[in-house]
Amino acid sequence: MERHNQHTVNRRRRFSTRGGEVGAALTAVLVARLAVNGGIRVVYPFLPQIADGLGVSLATLTVLLALRWIGPGVLAPVCARLTERWGSRRLMLAATVLVAAGCLLTVAPGWWAFAAVGFVAVGLGKPLFDVPMQSWFSRRVPYAERARVIGITELTWGLSLLVTVPLSGYLIAGWSWRAPFLLVAGLALLGTLTVGRLIAADAAPARRRQPLVLTGARRAVLGTVALFTMASELLFVRYASWLGDDLGLQVVGVGLFTLVFVAAELCGEGAVVALGDRLGPRRMATGALLASAAVYLVFGLVGSAFFAAVLVVFCWLFCFEITIVATIPLVTGLAPEARERLLALLLTATAVGRATGDVLAGPLYELGGIGANGVAAAVTVLLAAGLLQFVPAPVLEPTA
Repeated sequence: MERHNQHTVNRRRRFSTRGGEVGAALTAVLVARLAVNGGIRVVYPFLPQIADGLGVSLATLTVLLALRWIGPGVLAPVCARLTERWGSRRLMLAATVLVAAGCLLTVAPGWWAFAAVGFVAVGLGKPLFDVPMQSWFSRRVPYAERARVIGITELTWGLSLLVTVPLSGYLIAGWSWRAPFLLVAGLALLGTLTVGRLIAADAAPARRRQPLVLTGARRAVLGTVALFTMASELLFVRYASWLGDDLGLQVVGVGLFTLVFVAAELCGEGAVVALGDRLGPRRMATGALLASAAVYLVFGLVGSAFFAAVLVVFCWLFCFEITIVATIPLVTGLAPEARERLLALLLTATAVGRATGDVLAGPLYELGGIGANGVAAAVTVLLAAGLLQFVPAPVLEPTA
């Protein structure tokens, strides 16, 4: 018992001595990930307007969205190897530059295939930033306190909507469909400056690399992530069409409705920050998956009731955000000997799930409206909840 207590004291002392370093890095990450996440998210509310601006059909644009996830998902393991070789800070800087370049390429006049390359470049910026960022914090923050820190970084997922979507809605209505991409490009350049100033050069950790063994628990968590992200994407891709078809909202209204997304996601992320370490990430994710199954089934019952739509969307995003944010610290503790590689596969699983959802969402919506998408999503998250039960809670490991 005395040895255990001394280990706990030493672990907390190591964390406290790094508090300033971790705090500065959190500030930089909060700025940079607004751009990284904003580049991913800002397109969803305005898919019809972007498709018109590019001169392509909505179906073609959803294929581009799928490519945006598939390409980076395949390349995510490369990000892990680059993190091991070059260090976290250098990869995060490369990611923000890539996001800016991708946004500018998307709005460049000319052949629409340029936009396809830009979409993929922005998508690639996500694993290129997230893998080294999550690895950086995991090496410095003990697992018992990691859900709080990872949860703080994930606040940028909700905040990116607040920063980019309402303003983009007004700019699209009054100026051009190019506005969201130019806004994100500017944020990405600002993120590059903050990462360069506030995160010290971080060489790759000096330890022998071990191969990642895909145990049953690790395969189960990757399958869980693929399933619940696919379920959510079935709604994400078509929620703008649903708001227009069933509730009659126009482009500005859809942009303002996204404030509901922001509130729900910030509440979900805040719940993990406050309770994730106390309840355990696995328990929180399981509860959120079961609750989200019930929420998905309600989508088909909303009809044209605006306030019912607000409530259902809030509950959907709240549950989903708890699930994904709680899963990240869980994954960081499952493979401490090859953490970067499992984190990269987590993003690959996310990409596979989202790409699958992008492809299936349209046919389901045409078949039975938003209700069909909701039923498919409910079945999918129930499968995910069952699979998650094969994932044990990680043992506590010391930080590097």
